[in-house]
Amino acid sequence: MFTVENTYVEIEKSGVDTVILPVGAIEQHGPHLPLGTDWIIADASGRALAQELNAYVLPALPVGNSQEHLSFKGSVSIRPTTLAQVLEDICLSLRHQGFRKIVILSAHGGNWIIKPWIRDFNFRYPDMMVIHSSGTMPGDSRNIPVEIHSGRGETSEMLAIRPDLVKGGAADFTPTLGREYLDYTDFRKLSPTGVWGAPSKADAAAGKQSAEDWAKRSATYIRATFKELTALKKA
Repeated sequence: MFTVENTYVEIEKSGVDTVILPVGAIEQHGPHLPLGTDWIIADASGRALAQELNAYVLPALPVGNSQEHLSFKGSVSIRPTTLAQVLEDICLSLRHQGFRKIVILSAHGGNWIIKPWIRDFNFRYPDMMVIHSSGTMPGDSRNIPVEIHSGRGETSEMLAIRPDLVKGGAADFTPTLGREYLDYTDFRKLSPTGVWGAPSKADAAAGKQSAEDWAKRSATYIRATFKELTALKKA
């Protein structure tokens, strides 16, 4: 494992090619845990992962996106766009030095901007491999979703809405890699036809029922949510 306690000479001579970048947060964790809980966990987890991989681990970024916690004194937050830009600058610094493998480890669920940023960064810099610290093991069919895109659900709804636009010939297909690979590479690399699901099982009646059920559920949720938010804003 290599850290910022090493010299640049030691890093250069080591030949290490993987960097762990942990991301935490400074936010309330109830009356029993410190504000730095996510940061402390991110830093410790990053070091443990670097030990396993013999990688170079950076100190965990302490501040993340924690807007939902700002009513608790001591919590601080940076905007999602700011967090994305910080990650961008760090990764471009590493890229400039020849690093091509970077693992982003987030210990705070509110840092949701990391996912779309990883996808966008990998698209813009195809020479890089920036990945999440966890995901589905290749070939693990138990945890690979069978319906994501152009499968039974979407095809059924299109048969119900605009059957004249639905053409035949689509074969069922499920990749052997997890959904997070959509953040790492092009969809066509995972599915040559662009299908991730079972369009052969599509049914117009099921599509019609699904659309009707969705509208009712959504309407119920929307009414209830506006009601609750109105009450919360008055509290």
